[in-house]
Parts: sequence; C-alpha cells; structure tokens
Amino acid sequence: MNGRIADGAAGEGWAVLHPEDRFNEANGPFFADPAFEGTASEPARIGFRVRGHNCSFAGTCHGGVIASALDIALGHSAQAASGASHAPTISLSVDFLAAAKEGDWLESRVRILRTTRSLVFADGTLVGPDGPVARASGVFKIPRQD
Repeated sequence: MNGRIADGAAGEGWAVLHPEDRFNEANGPFFADPAFEGTASEPARIGFRVRGHNCSFAGTCHGGVIASALDIALGHSAQAASGASHAPTISLSVDFLAAAKEGDWLESRVRILRTTRSLVFADGTLVGPDGPVARASGVFKIPRQD
C-alpha cells in the first residue's frame, strides 16, 4: 500500500499513517491529512473510517479502538510539536461521549498544552458526523537525543 486509499475509506488527500505499522494494518487504517495546515497548538490531524473489524458485538466502534485512535492522534501531534521521531505514551485518560457507528469518519482535534524538555502534555477530541465521540488527555515522553 502506498499510503493512498482508492476505496473511499478516507477523504481525498488523506494518506495512511505509517502504512508499514502492523498495528495500523490490523486495527485501522489510520490516516493523516498532509494538507492540514497545523499550528503550534494543533500540529497534526488524524482520522479513520469505522469498519466492521473496529466494532464490538453491540455494533458500534469498540472503546479500545477509540482510545487507540486518540493515543495515535495525541502521540503523533506530540511528535510533530517536539520534533521527536517517536513520543511514547506516559499516561492517557479517555472519556467516551457518544457511540460511533460502522461507516462513520472520525477525526481528531488535538491541543498541545505544554512542551517541556522531556514531556509533551496534550488533550483532544475525536469528532464524528454527529459531534464529539470521545475526549482524552495525555502525557508523552520526548526521548533523549544521544
């Protein structure tokens, strides 16, 4: 896969985020919007289409998938804000606000709250066609550059 999706899974211009990542392959795909003009407080935008393999027995997107999407969105934004090649999650708190159904397109809205020498603090929401689905706050490690 070259990062572009031809089957309509994502909107025009969205590219698969880390197409070689086995987690993304099994649970996503998750996408980045390379045309998004980020700011210091929101450096990146992530999205994904809820597919059948993302849904629980109840027929809605599994909470673990939503938490993963928020972890990816906040972590990717922490990387972009800090310039780090990787920003491991130190902590993540998720509140679920509404169900997402199969076929829904969900997009992140992330705020970088503070960046220190070794940590990035961020919060964000995952927004679907009917409004916010979940919100999260997290702390991400900026690895030492040796």
